[in-house]
Amino acid sequence: MNGFFNPSAIFLIRLDDIVKILATSLILWIIYEKRKRNVIFKQEKIEKQKLYQISVLKEIQDKISYSLDVEEVIDIITRSLKNLFPFSTASSIVITEDKLIFRTYVEESVNRFFIEQVKKSMLASISALLPNPPIFIDEKLSGISLNETNKLPLASFFHIPLIINNKVMGLINVSSTTPNLYKEEAVTILYQITENASNALTRLREVLEAEESKLTSMIGSLVDGVFMVDSRNQLLIINEAARKFLNIHRESVTILDILNEMSGKYDLLGKINESVSSKKAIEEKEVVIGENTFQIFLTPVFNSKEQETQKVIGTSILMHDITIEKNLSKIKEDFTNMMVHELRSPLTAIKDSSELMLEEKKLKAQERKQLLGIIDSQTKMLLNQIGSILDASKIEAGRFTIQKYPNDLNQLINDVVDTFAPQAIKKNIEVNSYVPNALPQVNFDKIRINQVLNNLVSNSLKFTPPGGKITVFGEINHDCVTVSVSDTGMGISEEDQKDLFSKFYQIQKTPHELARKGTGLGLYIVKGIVEAHGGQVLVKSDVGQGTTISFTLPFLDDILHKTQNYTRSFSATVASVN
Repeated sequence: MNGFFNPSAIFLIRLDDIVKILATSLILWIIYEKRKRNVIFKQEKIEKQKLYQISVLKEIQDKISYSLDVEEVIDIITRSLKNLFPFSTASSIVITEDKLIFRTYVEESVNRFFIEQVKKSMLASISALLPNPPIFIDEKLSGISLNETNKLPLASFFHIPLIINNKVMGLINVSSTTPNLYKEEAVTILYQITENASNALTRLREVLEAEESKLTSMIGSLVDGVFMVDSRNQLLIINEAARKFLNIHRESVTILDILNEMSGKYDLLGKINESVSSKKAIEEKEVVIGENTFQIFLTPVFNSKEQETQKVIGTSILMHDITIEKNLSKIKEDFTNMMVHELRSPLTAIKDSSELMLEEKKLKAQERKQLLGIIDSQTKMLLNQIGSILDASKIEAGRFTIQKYPNDLNQLINDVVDTFAPQAIKKNIEVNSYVPNALPQVNFDKIRINQVLNNLVSNSLKFTPPGGKITVFGEINHDCVTVSVSDTGMGISEEDQKDLFSKFYQIQKTPHELARKGTGLGLYIVKGIVEAHGGQVLVKSDVGQGTTISFTLPFLDDILHKTQNYTRSFSATVASVN
């Protein structure tokens, strides 16, 4: 029996082995599936985190557009953290020039002491990152209400800084009452999100700085004064023209400097507030600041992201200098009034004389001749005045023409002096001419140069008191002849000399009322005539010491060489005269 073979026993043994194999296989399959699920779960988690990061960055880009609102960026990140990991509070500190902005979003029940612990730890990090952080803290809580009965302390936290252009702009904090809650993975996720946001803001700031540089250069090149203030009336930008208008030369300018310069002249702050409250532009037609007159335009600047609500974020101020226009308008007004007076007087004389001749049948021949003389002289005066206006218009339009021929300048000077001799004798003024016999013929328009000399001598008679002296002389200077009219009159100040040859200009600071009469076009026409000849007009004068006005006329090319022989002898003659 001991050697008896039992097939059933063999079958049982094999079945047991099969069960073991199957069980082992099942276990291995379960482990494999579990590992596979873990890998898939981790992959899904990674993809979700990437998707979250992308969504956060997109929200940041959509929200901030082209404004570097660091507070809003940090707020977007902290509000979205609950999608990543659990926390009791998500806090942030935004660093500005004058304060720290502390914000806390409460997700789970905590007490005030917990919040103070979070703030203290964040301030310690800020102090380590910045040498002199602002002291003032603007604080705000949001989320669920605090619960003072919850005594759980701060157990887990970590900080992530927000850095833009290598400068710390803020700090994000995640805190919890649960100990050892945050591992390296949570810190890495928030760090990656913050770093991406920092990079995006850095690139945006570089773009904005480049655009700001272009805008600043453009504003700086404007001839109008421009400056801008923000919603708190802090000065954002001011160009060189505005500095000059306001007489501000310091490097760092504040709104207080501007207000100080405008004090008592213009209520700038009141007008800014009026523009902001009404949300409308304000135009000031004439504001006198110092010696200049300005148009001032105040325009509210709106937030482009809140166009519907028209939120005002600042005010731009433009100063347009209208001093020249104002003076020109005054000059034209004075000229019009003067012309009405100047034309009315001779017209009245002509009218009265002609009416008398028509009404009075029994006028004697001498009386009739006298009236005709009045009509003749007043008509010539009118024609001269009208001619001056026409000449000035032609000069200004570039249509002034002359007819140049070889003429005797020596004879012309003597003729002009003879013409004014009776008037000079009547005023007890000595008039002389000194012209060298060797003065050559010059190519010029005799009628126009006669007009120039008449005007200069006439002016000298107006401004020279009795007992004075007027001298007209000529001299040879290399390639031109210089003719000068010198007097011992009141003289002309440097300030008046700058505008002496301007259109409609008349010297007002004179005791001689006669000097104020005329069109104010004489010297303007003198300059136009001389320059049409290729010459130039020069003035030399000192107040109380008299005036010398000179003009030059080029020589004829074919006789230029002949003048060289006369220069030395003539210079000696002039020296003896002076």
